[in-house]
Amino acid sequence: MKDSVDLAGIGEVPPDWMHRQKEVSPAEAQPLPGAYLKWYDVHPTDEAVADTERSQARAFLEHQTDRGALAFRNELGFVVLHRSGTFHFLIVCVWREVNELWQVLYAKDTGGTYQQVADVERFRPLQCVWELGPTAHERQAWSRYLFSARDGASKWAYVDDVYQGAV
Repeated sequence: MKDSVDLAGIGEVPPDWMHRQKEVSPAEAQPLPGAYLKWYDVHPTDEAVADTERSQARAFLEHQTDRGALAFRNELGFVVLHRSGTFHFLIVCVWREVNELWQVLYAKDTGGTYQQVADVERFRPLQCVWELGPTAHERQAWSRYLFSARDGASKWAYVDDVYQGAV
């Protein structure tokens, strides 16, 4: 098959793109009505997410939950707050239907307010390579939980199982 397919022009990356490593830093979890969410900041290694930005994101999620725009079903999950240049992406993920990861994506520019990223076409942004770092860890942590006794101690083992490091 490789001999019959020409990949020229497919999957091209602009020549001036410089890929770099980022850092994942766990932060204090956020309990909300109907959910307990682990928290990850994703940021350039030399530019951590500011405490004020994290506080604003947490307040936004509380407000969304209080007004019913973000309805949880007694779920465990995690949040990824990604600093990307002047933008911040806020990704809320919960485990539903036992083994499915459900996600809501919000974005804001510096000084702005979070807005849900709407479907503009069939394909829509989900996660970038850096955001997938904590998500990959969470997939493995949730699988360990599913293989466990799934009792109170197992839930706390899941909650305590966080990733920190380079992506």
